[in-house]
Amino acid sequence: MKRIGNLYSEIISYENLEASELNARKGKKTQYGVMQFDKNKDYNLQMLHEILKLKTFRTSKYTTFTVYEPKERLVFKLPYFPDRITHHAIMRVLEPLFSKWFTNDTYSSIKGKGIHNAADNLKKSLQDQENTKYCLKLDVVKFYPSVDHDILKALLRKKFKDNDLLWLLDEIIDSSDGLPIGNYLSQYFANFYLTYFDHWIKETKAVKYYFRYADDIVILSNNKPHLHELLFEIKQYLNFR
Repeated sequence: MKRIGNLYSEIISYENLEASELNARKGKKTQYGVMQFDKNKDYNLQMLHEILKLKTFRTSKYTTFTVYEPKERLVFKLPYFPDRITHHAIMRVLEPLFSKWFTNDTYSSIKGKGIHNAADNLKKSLQDQENTKYCLKLDVVKFYPSVDHDILKALLRKKFKDNDLLWLLDEIIDSSDGLPIGNYLSQYFANFYLTYFDHWIKETKAVKYYFRYADDIVILSNNKPHLHELLFEIKQYLNFR
């Protein structure tokens, strides 16, 4: 597959930064970071353009807090400027590309999909009672904290040949262990990290009824021993890929 280049200039263009800032502020205009940014909005956008152009951008220090529903998780937060605007600028260009690479069975953080869409499609699949007698339900233990940076970077290099873009993505990836929950980019990196697994499940293993929401996976089948065998193969794949 041909790798994609010449994206960085589009990402850091003033026009893209301006549009991305509008996206980033939706529902957040009364937040402290947004109000501080607005005190000198044009200057701040120009400054962001310059630091990205000169490649002097560095991820800011994270603040963290813990949430307990649906399970205990450490959530990371970055400042509105420059980080969250930069993440939106990246995804405004890359999101259509990532979406092309995801399978139809991936539901997390994708426009037009989500947990309700996954539940609806699962219910429809269960109407095929003959072939959905058994269910394999699993998740990846501590998935976000355990994402291997070297593997993620190697996967990104299979798709992109733009060295400036790869520099920026590497800088953000290496700003924390694993993938920090709460980062706007993390949800897309997480999907991308597992997309080769999705294709393996669908195309190599020929699984018909497969649903993945982030690291939560459901597989339906009419063959219980086959699901046990598939679980063993999944463990092998995720351990050694």
